[in-house]
Amino acid sequence: MKKAITIKDIAEQLNLSRNTVAKALNGQYVPQRTRDRVIAKAKELNYKTLSDNLYQPSTQKHYRILLISGKPLNNIHFFVPIIRGIENYCYDHHYELFQYIFNKDKTTFEGFISYIKDFEADGIITIESFDKDFIMKLVHFNKPICFIDFCTYGNSVEGNYDIVETSNELPIFEITRSLIRKYKFTKFTFVGDYEHCLSFQERYFGMINALHSENITHHKTDDILRSDSFDYGNLESIKTEILKLKHKAQVYICSNDFIARSVCNALKELNIKVPDSAMVVGYDNVSEAVLNNPTITSVGINKEQIGLETMKTLVHRIENPNTPTKRISLNTKIYYRNSTNRI
Repeated sequence: MKKAITIKDIAEQLNLSRNTVAKALNGQYVPQRTRDRVIAKAKELNYKTLSDNLYQPSTQKHYRILLISGKPLNNIHFFVPIIRGIENYCYDHHYELFQYIFNKDKTTFEGFISYIKDFEADGIITIESFDKDFIMKLVHFNKPICFIDFCTYGNSVEGNYDIVETSNELPIFEITRSLIRKYKFTKFTFVGDYEHCLSFQERYFGMINALHSENITHHKTDDILRSDSFDYGNLESIKTEILKLKHKAQVYICSNDFIARSVCNALKELNIKVPDSAMVVGYDNVSEAVLNNPTITSVGINKEQIGLETMKTLVHRIENPNTPTKRISLNTKIYYRNSTNRI
Protein backbone atom coordinates (compact mmCIF):
# COMPACT_ATOMS: atom_id res chain seq x y z
CA MET A 1 0.00 0.00 0.00
CA LYS A 2 1.34 3.40 -1.04
CA LYS A 3 2.32 5.64 1.87
CA ALA A 4 0.11 8.72 2.30
CA ILE A 5 1.76 12.07 1.63
CA THR A 6 2.21 14.18 4.78
CA ILE A 7 2.92 17.81 5.52
CA LYS A 8 6.46 16.74 6.40
CA ASP A 9 6.94 15.30 2.90
CA ILE A 10 5.83 18.55 1.26
CA ALA A 11 8.01 20.63 3.60
CA GLU A 12 11.11 18.56 2.87
CA GLN A 13 10.68 18.79 -0.90
CA LEU A 14 10.22 22.57 -0.76
CA ASN A 15 12.86 23.12 1.94
CA LEU A 16 10.25 24.85 4.10
CA SER A 17 9.26 24.35 7.72
CA ARG A 18 6.30 22.12 8.51
CA ASN A 19 4.68 25.06 10.26
CA THR A 20 4.80 27.17 7.07
CA VAL A 21 3.35 24.35 4.98
CA ALA A 22 0.60 23.74 7.53
CA LYS A 23 -0.36 27.41 7.51
CA ALA A 24 -0.54 27.44 3.71
CA LEU A 25 -2.72 24.34 3.64
CA ASN A 26 -5.00 25.59 6.43
CA GLY A 27 -5.69 28.97 4.85
CA GLN A 28 -3.58 30.96 7.32
CA TYR A 29 -1.37 33.80 6.16
CA VAL A 30 1.89 33.06 4.41
CA PRO A 31 3.35 35.10 1.52
CA GLN A 32 1.36 34.49 -1.65
CA ARG A 33 4.38 33.14 -3.53
CA THR A 34 5.04 30.61 -0.76
CA ARG A 35 1.39 29.63 -0.63
CA ASP A 36 1.32 29.02 -4.39
CA ARG A 37 4.42 26.81 -4.16
CA VAL A 38 2.93 24.73 -1.35
CA ILE A 39 -0.40 24.26 -3.11
CA ALA A 40 1.31 23.33 -6.37
CA LYS A 41 3.51 20.75 -4.65
CA ALA A 42 0.54 19.34 -2.71
CA LYS A 43 -1.37 18.86 -5.96
CA GLU A 44 1.67 17.28 -7.59
CA LEU A 45 2.07 14.79 -4.73
CA ASN A 46 -1.68 14.18 -4.54
CA TYR A 47 -1.95 15.33 -0.96
CA LYS A 48 -5.32 13.75 0.00
CA THR A 49 -6.68 16.34 2.46
CA LEU A 50 -6.16 19.30 0.16
CA SER A 51 -9.35 21.35 0.09
CA ASP A 52 -10.64 22.47 -3.30
CA ASN A 53 -11.00 26.08 -2.19
CA LEU A 54 -7.26 26.31 -1.64
CA TYR A 55 -6.75 26.10 -5.39
CA GLN A 56 -8.32 29.51 -5.74
CA PRO A 57 -5.86 32.42 -5.62
CA SER A 58 -6.09 34.66 -2.58
CA THR A 59 -7.85 37.99 -3.19
CA GLN A 60 -5.91 39.68 -0.35
CA LYS A 61 -2.90 41.62 -1.58
CA HIS A 62 0.40 40.76 0.06
CA TYR A 63 3.22 43.12 -0.92
CA ARG A 64 6.94 42.70 -0.50
CA ILE A 65 8.48 45.95 0.73
CA LEU A 66 12.19 46.75 0.65
CA LEU A 67 13.49 49.42 3.04
CA ILE A 68 16.75 50.92 1.80
CA SER A 69 19.06 53.09 3.88
CA GLY A 70 22.23 54.81 2.75
CA LYS A 71 23.99 54.05 6.03
CA PRO A 72 23.33 52.32 9.37
CA LEU A 73 20.53 54.11 11.24
CA ASN A 74 22.47 54.93 14.39
CA ASN A 75 20.26 57.72 15.77
CA ILE A 76 17.84 55.32 17.46
CA HIS A 77 15.72 58.02 19.11
CA PHE A 78 14.88 59.39 15.66
CA PHE A 79 14.81 56.32 13.41
CA VAL A 80 13.32 53.60 15.65
CA PRO A 81 9.84 55.20 15.87
CA ILE A 82 9.79 55.69 12.09
CA ILE A 83 10.73 52.04 11.49
CA ARG A 84 8.14 51.00 14.08
CA GLY A 85 5.43 52.81 12.11
CA ILE A 86 6.50 51.02 8.92
CA GLU A 87 6.68 47.64 10.67
CA ASN A 88 3.27 48.04 12.32
CA TYR A 89 1.61 48.85 9.01
CA CYS A 90 3.25 45.86 7.33
CA TYR A 91 2.26 43.58 10.21
CA ASP A 92 -1.36 44.73 10.15
CA HIS A 93 -1.59 44.14 6.39
CA HIS A 94 0.51 40.96 6.24
CA TYR A 95 3.20 42.56 4.07
CA GLU A 96 6.78 41.32 4.00
CA LEU A 97 9.41 43.89 4.99
CA PHE A 98 13.17 43.62 4.48
CA GLN A 99 15.94 46.14 5.03
CA TYR A 100 18.98 46.72 2.83
CA ILE A 101 21.90 49.10 3.47
CA PHE A 102 23.38 50.36 0.20
CA ASN A 103 27.03 51.34 0.52
CA LYS A 104 28.26 52.66 -2.83
CA ASP A 105 31.86 52.03 -1.75
CA LYS A 106 31.18 48.31 -1.28
CA THR A 107 28.21 47.53 -3.55
CA THR A 108 27.74 48.27 -7.23
CA PHE A 109 24.39 49.61 -8.32
CA GLU A 110 24.06 46.71 -10.75
CA GLY A 111 24.54 44.25 -7.88
CA PHE A 112 21.96 46.13 -5.88
CA ILE A 113 19.43 46.02 -8.75
CA SER A 114 20.06 42.29 -9.10
CA TYR A 115 19.19 41.92 -5.42
CA ILE A 116 15.92 43.83 -5.91
CA LYS A 117 14.98 41.63 -8.86
CA ASP A 118 15.73 38.44 -6.94
CA PHE A 119 13.78 39.77 -3.97
CA GLU A 120 10.83 40.61 -6.26
CA ALA A 121 10.05 43.80 -4.35
CA ASP A 122 6.67 45.36 -5.06
CA GLY A 123 7.73 48.71 -3.63
CA ILE A 124 10.72 50.50 -2.11
CA ILE A 125 11.14 52.90 0.81
CA THR A 126 14.35 54.89 1.21
CA ILE A 127 15.56 56.56 4.37
CA GLU A 128 18.87 58.40 4.83
CA SER A 129 19.57 57.95 1.11
CA PHE A 130 20.51 61.33 -0.35
CA ASP A 131 23.20 60.52 -2.91
CA LYS A 132 21.97 62.21 -6.10
CA ASP A 133 23.49 59.70 -8.49
CA PHE A 134 21.99 56.77 -6.56
CA ILE A 135 18.55 58.41 -6.44
CA MET A 136 18.59 59.14 -10.18
CA LYS A 137 19.43 55.53 -10.99
CA LEU A 138 16.92 54.17 -8.49
CA VAL A 139 14.08 56.30 -9.84
CA HIS A 140 14.87 55.32 -13.42
CA PHE A 141 14.69 51.65 -12.40
CA ASN A 142 10.94 52.29 -12.46
CA LYS A 143 9.82 50.59 -9.25
CA PRO A 144 7.23 52.27 -7.00
CA ILE A 145 9.25 54.28 -4.47
CA CYS A 146 8.51 56.46 -1.46
CA PHE A 147 11.37 58.58 -0.13
CA ILE A 148 11.48 59.69 3.49
CA ASP A 149 13.09 63.08 2.92
CA PHE A 150 14.96 63.66 -0.35
CA CYS A 151 18.06 65.14 -1.93
CA THR A 152 18.26 68.91 -2.36
CA TYR A 153 16.89 69.15 -5.87
CA GLY A 154 13.37 68.34 -4.73
CA ASN A 155 10.84 67.30 -7.35
CA SER A 156 13.04 67.94 -10.38
CA VAL A 157 13.54 64.19 -10.98
CA GLU A 158 10.85 62.61 -13.14
CA GLY A 159 9.83 59.12 -12.13
CA ASN A 160 7.55 56.75 -10.28
CA TYR A 161 7.97 58.00 -6.71
CA ASP A 162 6.62 60.12 -3.84
CA ILE A 163 8.21 62.02 -0.93
CA VAL A 164 7.11 62.08 2.70
CA GLU A 165 8.64 64.78 4.87
CA THR A 166 7.83 67.10 7.75
CA SER A 167 7.14 70.81 7.67
CA ASN A 168 10.67 72.18 7.89
CA GLU A 169 10.77 75.78 6.72
CA LEU A 170 7.74 77.21 8.55
CA PRO A 171 8.61 76.27 12.17
CA ILE A 172 12.21 77.54 11.82
CA PHE A 173 10.87 80.71 10.21
CA GLU A 174 8.51 81.20 13.18
CA ILE A 175 11.20 80.55 15.80
CA THR A 176 13.69 82.89 14.11
CA ARG A 177 11.19 85.71 13.70
CA SER A 178 10.00 85.26 17.28
CA LEU A 179 13.54 85.63 18.66
CA ILE A 180 14.20 88.67 16.48
CA ARG A 181 11.07 90.42 17.70
CA LYS A 182 11.40 89.41 21.33
CA TYR A 183 15.11 90.09 21.85
CA LYS A 184 15.99 92.38 18.89
CA PHE A 185 18.62 89.88 17.71
CA THR A 186 20.37 90.43 14.38
CA LYS A 187 23.24 87.90 14.44
CA PHE A 188 22.18 84.37 13.55
CA THR A 189 24.30 81.35 12.63
CA PHE A 190 23.03 78.20 10.94
CA VAL A 191 24.95 75.04 11.89
CA GLY A 192 24.79 72.01 9.58
CA ASP A 193 25.18 70.93 5.97
CA TYR A 194 22.23 72.62 4.29
CA GLU A 195 23.02 70.73 1.08
CA HIS A 196 22.90 67.31 2.77
CA CYS A 197 19.18 66.76 2.24
CA LEU A 198 15.95 68.56 1.42
CA SER A 199 14.86 68.91 5.06
CA PHE A 200 18.13 70.58 6.13
CA GLN A 201 17.94 72.92 3.16
CA GLU A 202 14.37 73.95 4.01
CA ARG A 203 15.34 74.60 7.64
CA TYR A 204 18.16 76.82 6.44
CA PHE A 205 15.80 78.71 4.15
CA GLY A 206 13.37 79.09 7.05
CA MET A 207 16.01 81.04 8.97
CA ILE A 208 17.16 83.05 5.94
CA ASN A 209 13.62 84.03 4.94
CA ALA A 210 12.78 85.12 8.48
CA LEU A 211 15.88 87.34 8.55
CA HIS A 212 14.98 88.87 5.20
CA SER A 213 11.39 89.46 6.32
CA GLU A 214 12.78 91.53 9.22
CA ASN A 215 15.26 93.36 6.92
CA ILE A 216 18.31 91.75 8.52
CA THR A 217 21.35 91.20 6.30
CA HIS A 218 22.92 87.75 6.41
CA HIS A 219 25.86 86.13 4.61
CA LYS A 220 26.93 82.49 4.35
CA THR A 221 30.16 83.44 6.08
CA ASP A 222 28.01 83.93 9.19
CA ASP A 223 27.15 80.20 9.15
CA ILE A 224 28.84 76.89 9.90
CA LEU A 225 28.00 74.91 6.77
CA ARG A 226 30.56 72.12 6.77
CA SER A 227 29.67 68.97 4.79
CA ASP A 228 27.81 66.18 6.53
CA SER A 229 31.04 64.18 6.70
CA PHE A 230 32.35 66.78 9.17
CA ASP A 231 32.30 65.50 12.75
CA TYR A 232 29.64 67.74 14.26
CA GLY A 233 29.78 65.65 17.41
CA ASN A 234 33.40 66.49 18.08
CA LEU A 235 33.58 69.21 20.74
CA GLU A 236 36.95 70.61 19.67
CA SER A 237 35.88 70.78 16.01
CA ILE A 238 32.70 72.69 16.85
CA LYS A 239 34.62 75.07 19.13
CA THR A 240 37.07 75.78 16.32
CA GLU A 241 34.25 76.55 13.89
CA ILE A 242 32.55 78.88 16.37
CA LEU A 243 35.78 80.78 16.95
CA LYS A 244 36.24 81.20 13.17
CA LEU A 245 33.01 83.17 12.85
CA LYS A 246 33.56 86.80 11.90
CA HIS A 247 30.56 87.95 13.93
CA LYS A 248 29.67 86.61 17.35
CA ALA A 249 26.32 84.82 16.98
CA GLN A 250 23.40 85.63 19.24
CA VAL A 251 21.44 82.59 18.05
CA TYR A 252 22.59 79.25 16.63
CA ILE A 253 19.95 77.53 14.48
CA CYS A 254 21.00 73.89 14.15
CA SER A 255 19.84 71.40 11.54
CA ASN A 256 18.98 68.83 14.25
CA ASP A 257 19.11 68.24 18.00
CA PHE A 258 22.33 66.22 17.85
CA ILE A 259 24.18 69.23 16.44
CA ALA A 260 22.36 71.59 18.82
CA ARG A 261 23.62 69.61 21.81
CA SER A 262 27.18 69.76 20.45
CA VAL A 263 26.89 73.53 20.02
CA CYS A 264 25.62 73.90 23.60
CA ASN A 265 28.56 71.90 24.93
CA ALA A 266 31.04 73.86 22.81
CA LEU A 267 29.64 77.20 23.99
CA LYS A 268 29.94 76.04 27.58
CA GLU A 269 33.62 75.19 27.00
CA LEU A 270 34.07 78.69 25.55
CA ASN A 271 32.43 80.27 28.61
CA ILE A 272 29.51 81.50 26.52
CA LYS A 273 26.41 80.96 28.63
CA VAL A 274 23.20 79.63 27.07
CA PRO A 275 20.76 81.38 26.90
CA ASP A 276 22.23 84.53 28.53
CA SER A 277 25.00 85.15 25.99
CA ALA A 278 23.80 83.00 23.08
CA MET A 279 20.73 80.92 22.26
CA VAL A 280 20.47 77.51 20.57
CA VAL A 281 17.67 75.93 18.51
CA GLY A 282 17.48 72.32 17.32
CA TYR A 283 15.08 70.15 15.36
CA ASP A 284 13.48 66.66 15.79
CA ASN A 285 12.66 66.90 19.54
CA VAL A 286 14.62 63.80 20.52
CA SER A 287 16.18 63.03 23.90
CA GLU A 288 19.27 65.16 23.14
CA ALA A 289 17.02 68.21 23.37
CA VAL A 290 14.99 67.19 26.41
CA LEU A 291 17.85 65.90 28.57
CA ASN A 292 20.40 68.59 27.76
CA ASN A 293 21.22 71.27 30.34
CA PRO A 294 19.82 73.70 29.42
CA THR A 295 16.95 71.99 27.64
CA ILE A 296 16.93 72.86 23.94
CA THR A 297 14.17 74.57 21.98
CA SER A 298 13.24 72.17 19.19
CA VAL A 299 10.64 71.21 16.59
CA GLY A 300 8.72 68.03 17.32
CA ILE A 301 7.46 65.56 14.76
CA ASN A 302 5.36 62.42 15.13
CA LYS A 303 8.01 59.99 13.97
CA GLU A 304 5.83 56.89 14.01
CA GLN A 305 3.29 58.74 11.88
CA ILE A 306 6.02 59.35 9.31
CA GLY A 307 6.40 55.58 8.97
CA LEU A 308 2.65 55.01 8.67
CA GLU A 309 2.17 57.77 6.09
CA THR A 310 5.12 56.45 4.12
CA MET A 311 3.55 52.99 3.89
CA LYS A 312 0.13 54.39 2.92
CA THR A 313 1.74 56.53 0.24
CA LEU A 314 3.82 53.65 -1.11
CA VAL A 315 0.84 51.27 -1.32
CA HIS A 316 -1.12 53.91 -3.21
CA ARG A 317 1.83 54.30 -5.56
CA ILE A 318 2.05 50.51 -6.10
CA GLU A 319 -1.65 50.32 -6.95
CA ASN A 320 -1.68 53.57 -8.95
CA PRO A 321 1.78 53.67 -10.58
CA ASN A 322 1.06 56.46 -13.06
CA THR A 323 -0.17 59.11 -10.63
CA PRO A 324 1.90 62.34 -10.48
CA THR A 325 4.69 62.58 -7.91
CA LYS A 326 3.47 63.86 -4.53
CA ARG A 327 5.25 65.61 -1.67
CA ILE A 328 3.45 64.96 1.60
CA SER A 329 4.40 67.30 4.44
CA LEU A 330 3.42 66.36 8.01
CA ASN A 331 2.67 68.95 10.66
CA THR A 332 5.14 69.81 13.41
CA LYS A 333 5.04 71.44 16.84
CA ILE A 334 7.47 73.97 18.31
CA TYR A 335 8.74 73.29 21.84
CA TYR A 336 10.24 76.42 23.39
CA ARG A 337 12.68 75.51 26.17
CA ASN A 338 15.42 77.02 28.28
CA SER A 339 17.96 77.43 25.47
CA THR A 340 15.93 80.37 24.12
CA ASN A 341 14.37 81.64 27.32
CA ARG A 342 16.07 84.38 29.29
CA ILE A 343 14.63 84.85 32.76
